[in-house]
Amino acid sequence: MTTITTDDPAPALRASPWSRLSDRLNPILVREVQQAIKGRVFPLTVFATLVVCVSIALFAASRHSEGADGRGAFYAGLATLVPLVIFIVPMHAYQSMRTELKGGIVEQLLLSRLTPGAVLFGKLQTAMVQFVLYVSVLAPLLATTYLLRGVDLPTILLSLGFAMVLCLAATAFAVSSAAQAIVPALQGVASLGIALGLGIATFGLIGFVLSGTYAMAIGALLRSGHLWPAVSALVLLAAYVTVLSWLAARSFLVHAFENKSTGFRVFLFVAPVFAYAWMLLAIELRYWSEVFAGMTFGMTLIGVCFGAFMVTEQRGLSPRVRAHAPAAPALALPATVLLPGRDRGLLCYTVYAVALLLVGMLGWPAWGSSTEAKLLGRSGLMVLVYGLVYLSIGRWLRGRLADNLQGNHIARVMLPLLLFLCIVLPVVFDLLVSDRVRGWHLGHVMNPFWTIDQFVGDRWPRAVPVLIAVAVLMFVLQLPIAGRALREVTAAIAARRARAAGGATAAAAARAEE
Repeated sequence: MTTITTDDPAPALRASPWSRLSDRLNPILVREVQQAIKGRVFPLTVFATLVVCVSIALFAASRHSEGADGRGAFYAGLATLVPLVIFIVPMHAYQSMRTELKGGIVEQLLLSRLTPGAVLFGKLQTAMVQFVLYVSVLAPLLATTYLLRGVDLPTILLSLGFAMVLCLAATAFAVSSAAQAIVPALQGVASLGIALGLGIATFGLIGFVLSGTYAMAIGALLRSGHLWPAVSALVLLAAYVTVLSWLAARSFLVHAFENKSTGFRVFLFVAPVFAYAWMLLAIELRYWSEVFAGMTFGMTLIGVCFGAFMVTEQRGLSPRVRAHAPAAPALALPATVLLPGRDRGLLCYTVYAVALLLVGMLGWPAWGSSTEAKLLGRSGLMVLVYGLVYLSIGRWLRGRLADNLQGNHIARVMLPLLLFLCIVLPVVFDLLVSDRVRGWHLGHVMNPFWTIDQFVGDRWPRAVPVLIAVAVLMFVLQLPIAGRALREVTAAIAARRARAAGGATAAAAARAEE
């Protein structure tokens, strides 16, 4: 008997590093790039950009022979880049997202391992690839403007950096607008928002660049030493818009039973931390008073806007969210603030208002040193209290509607309509009674704009007791609501722990039988 020996099988072919890297790329990015290359719009846009660049370069060269510098060519090249990165790239992302929503492609993608976040991230990656390609086309022209003198290298690099940041924010806004069009009632709003927003921004920036004001502003920033605060503020603002747009788009793509609210609520609490950190790192001490007061007042307004969405949600936790409640009982209170539900939404706004109030009190020496800071601080306090009152009313109105998504949309229209009526009806009453609008009276107490204007100045001592009384009353009335919200989360945690214990017992019994 002979023994047959065989050689070891040939080792499997190893993929190249580039092949392994391509496997890690987002599939949406790969597909979008392939479609853009095979399509007609992108090649035509690149060709038109090349023609414009060559024309500008030839014109600049002819003017240079007459003694002109490269500033005119730089303005023209930058004005050519503006519509590409502010309008063309975002509109491509918008149309791509609309096409997928119309054809049901998104549902097919979500049946795979791709998450809504991965789909949106792929859209943003595609926009950045297009941005790099357009900049590559314009790079020779920008380099020519530097060689012709009149424009320094920091101005060119800063301009490209600003263009990238604005392109990312505009694309996120466009994708978010397209995702909102998945709801038929919001299709018109989404189309109008994207057309007006990107159109106004494009024409405004083109005029800003061609007028020479942009280059003068960059030069002034470079000479003044305030470049870091301005650049960091722009980057943080663009990041804020991008993340908020990403969260909004994701909320329209996930299933109705999924948790859509926690991301927004975490973002609401995280944004002030970054804002105050930016102030400490980028702003000089002598400007802290006005900056601190302005940022705090702005965040009070943002909190009311977030609260309007939170208190118009459905009341209870969906089966999906209950199944994914935190397992640790110690997390019941944080989960009550961050999980969906209009009761928990009102509690979340209250916690946010109290946290902002504590920060404002700690910073009172900073924003109480000037008249403008005092007025902003007092206005912020009144906005917080008015927000608590109106959001409580909005939560009550939402409870009178059907407990479905349509009820959410109706309540989100009714709440600003209620504010409008509280402003207009007292004015109409004054006109009917006395043929003129009288001064402020108790009938205008629900008009936050007029009331704040009346009491933040000399009448402030009279307003403080009323503000404290209203805030305490709203806090007391909210205790049963907060208790009910906490009990629901506690019950969900207990149910999850019971399921986990039952599963462990069943697994132990199965092992014992084996």
